[in-house]
Amino acid sequence: MAGWAFSLKVVLLAAILYHVIDFIIREELLNQVKGRESPRISIVDIPEGEVIRCWNEDNKYERYCLFRNLCYSTKFKKFFLYRGHKFVHKQKVYKDGGLRFSSTLFQLPIISQDSYFEYFHLTTSGAEIEQHLFREYWPGSFYVTTRMTSGPNIAHDIHDVLMPAFFSLINISGNTDTARYEPTHTLILTFWSGYALRESKDLYEIMSRYRPVIIPELDELTDSITCFENVTVGVVTNESLWYDWGVGRAPEAPATERKVTPKHFEDFKSYIVRMLGVDTTCSLQGEYAVLFRRKRTRRIVNEKHLLHRISNELGIDVVIMSFEGNSISQMIKVLSCAKLVIGMHGALMIMTMFMPRHSVVLEMFPFALNPDNLQLYRRMLELQDNDIGYVSWRNMDESKSIFPGAEIYNLQFSDLSAADQARILDNPEIAPKLCCDDAEFEFRKLQSTAVNLNEVITILKAAIIDSM
Repeated sequence: MAGWAFSLKVVLLAAILYHVIDFIIREELLNQVKGRESPRISIVDIPEGEVIRCWNEDNKYERYCLFRNLCYSTKFKKFFLYRGHKFVHKQKVYKDGGLRFSSTLFQLPIISQDSYFEYFHLTTSGAEIEQHLFREYWPGSFYVTTRMTSGPNIAHDIHDVLMPAFFSLINISGNTDTARYEPTHTLILTFWSGYALRESKDLYEIMSRYRPVIIPELDELTDSITCFENVTVGVVTNESLWYDWGVGRAPEAPATERKVTPKHFEDFKSYIVRMLGVDTTCSLQGEYAVLFRRKRTRRIVNEKHLLHRISNELGIDVVIMSFEGNSISQMIKVLSCAKLVIGMHGALMIMTMFMPRHSVVLEMFPFALNPDNLQLYRRMLELQDNDIGYVSWRNMDESKSIFPGAEIYNLQFSDLSAADQARILDNPEIAPKLCCDDAEFEFRKLQSTAVNLNEVITILKAAIIDSM
C-alpha cells in the first residue's frame, strides 16, 4: 500500500510540474494568435454589398457562397447586404422593425442537420441606417460557421465545426500541402454565447487568421453595424464527417455515406499539434494510463479503488486529466503517449483521437445507456486505422447509480409529468435516440456510477493483451 501511495504521489507531482511548464509555453504560443486582432476602420457610409458567387447550389450539404461587404446589425441581430435604393429582383419584401428587408435563406450544412444562415437585402433609405450609432469596416477574408449545440461540447466542436472548417478552408486557400497550411481566413462564430467556446477556445484560435469574431460579443455593442469585406458562408466539403446525430427520423448512428479517411484524421491532428506547439515525443520512463475525471456529473464514485486496482494488477501508473485541471495542449501531450485511457461516456472522449497506435480505450456507460447506440468515439477510433483497441463497460446494476444533486438536476426531467418520470425510472434501457433534446437520455447520462471493479479489470487485461 505504501509503495502504491508513493508511486501515485510521484505521478501527481510530475503532472503538476508539467502543468506549470506547459501552461507557460502554451500561453506564449497562443498569445501570438490572440494578440492578432483583425484590422478595422471606422466608417460613415455603409458599403453596398453583393453575392459574388455561389458554388454547388444543388448540393444540400456542400454549398457555399462568397459575399462582398456582408454586414451585421446588433440592433436587429441580423446579417445583411446593403443595397441602397436598388430594387432587388424577385425578392419578397416585408416589414421588420421599421426596416424593409428582402429575405434570403442560406443553409449551413451539418450532416442530417437543417440549420440555416440567414441574411437580408437592406433596401431602405439611409434614414434607418442612422439608428446605428457605431460603424466599423473589417477588411480581409472571413469564414462564417456555427454549430448545433448551445453549451460547451468539444466533441461537437471537433466533429461538426473544426474538422469541416479546416478542410473547407484548405480547399478555399488552394494550398493542398496541409503540413504547411497557415490560416487564411478569420472565423466568424455565430454561436449562442462565448461560453459555448469554453472547452475548445484554443482550437478555434489556431484555426483563425486573426482572433475569431464572436457574434454574441458584437451584440454587446448597442446599435452598431460591422461590415466584413470578403465572407465565405457554407461548407466547401463535409467529407470529414463520420457521425449522424439523429436529426430527423433515424436515430443517431455512424454515417452510412462517409468519405472520411485515416488521412483526414492525421492531417487534422498534425495541424492542431503543430499550431499549438505540442511536443508529442514520448519519454522512455514506462507506460501509463489516463483516467478522465468529471467533477459534478458522470463521476466514478469508487475512483480511488479503481486507481488502486489498475496500479496493482496492471502494473501501470495513472494520470488523472479533466477540463477543469488541464488545457487542450496538456491533454494532447499526455494522450499522445498513453497506453490506456479510461473514461465515462461524454465529450471528453473525443480527445482519444490523439492516442498512439496499439493503445487501448475503455469507454464506460451509466445505467440504461447501451454502447451499441452511442458509437461516436468507437467509430472515430476505427476509422483512424491506428490499431487502437476499443472496449466498453456498461453498468447493468441500477443500485450502483447515483443521480445528480438538486443543484444540477436535469430540468428537462423535472419538468416532465409524474407518469413520464416514473416511466423513465422503470425503463432499464433507453431506445436509440433522436437529436437533440431527449429528456430521458439527458437524465440518464448525468448519473454517477460505482463501477464493477472486477468486470472493468477483466476487460482491461484482455484488451491490453489483444493490443500487443
